[in-house]
Amino acid sequence: MNKKLFLSVILVLSLVFALAGCSDVSQEDYDALVTAKSTLEIEKAALQAELDSKMVSYKDQSVEAYRFTHAAYVGKVTIVVTDGVVDVEINEAFLPHTLAAVMVSTLAVPTVWNETNTITIGTSSYAQYILYNGTVFKALKTDAGVLVYSVVDETGALKTGRFDNKNLEMSIINDDASMKAYYDALNAGEFKLLKSFDDTTPIAITENQFKDGNPNYWQPNATSLGWQRNIDLIEAFLEEYGAAFDTLTFTKVLTTLNEVEDNYWQIGDIQTGATNSDFQDYFQLAQTAFGQLETEVK
Repeated sequence: MNKKLFLSVILVLSLVFALAGCSDVSQEDYDALVTAKSTLEIEKAALQAELDSKMVSYKDQSVEAYRFTHAAYVGKVTIVVTDGVVDVEINEAFLPHTLAAVMVSTLAVPTVWNETNTITIGTSSYAQYILYNGTVFKALKTDAGVLVYSVVDETGALKTGRFDNKNLEMSIINDDASMKAYYDALNAGEFKLLKSFDDTTPIAITENQFKDGNPNYWQPNATSLGWQRNIDLIEAFLEEYGAAFDTLTFTKVLTTLNEVEDNYWQIGDIQTGATNSDFQDYFQLAQTAFGQLETEVK
């Protein structure tokens, strides 16, 4: 509001209330001040409306951001703005070392997997060969005991050229473009397990590649909200308050929400309702997405 107008309103209101208590002020003077007060209030409302009309908002748009999240997944945040309303979606994709895990055949539970077409690391077994976007990769165990998928040539031999992909997962998380390509490949059924190097009937992984809506990943129980409920709460917070916060200022506070006592993330006196330990990881990814949004003056 115009500062001079604001001061005028205050002055006139002060005079009106002061003169209202005086017995020697004329009705004519009093009425004039009341009229002036009404006029200034109308002008104030008009200026406020003008200010509101110039508020900055988000254009209608859609943006995506990707990030390697808590050492095992490819996180994705999608923001869609429609008529100024912000919708936030958070998801995570499992990396090849999870999607390629298989169960070796037993008499009780026969499968297509055996000692010849799998590699075992620790207590888990993985398909020896996988097909990613039409390219064959072979599983290797590093000296540190880590599973790595490395590209092979047309004979099945490892390729060792300078620019050959010797670590599929590292190439996937290299940048936004490669992480987006990974999501696209999973959605298109382009991640497949090979029963042998020259297998002509690969097994396409089409289920449980992502956490969103996954019934087999961290479901709620008596002591936990589970993955999906935590994510829903983070999304709701972002949609209402945005992401313009220092993530380090979020703290976990023991309190009771909906009759359930737990350690909930909050900032100031704003409760998020979320309890997951990786809250800040997701929030920082969301900040990257919010940073891409274009604004406009209403």
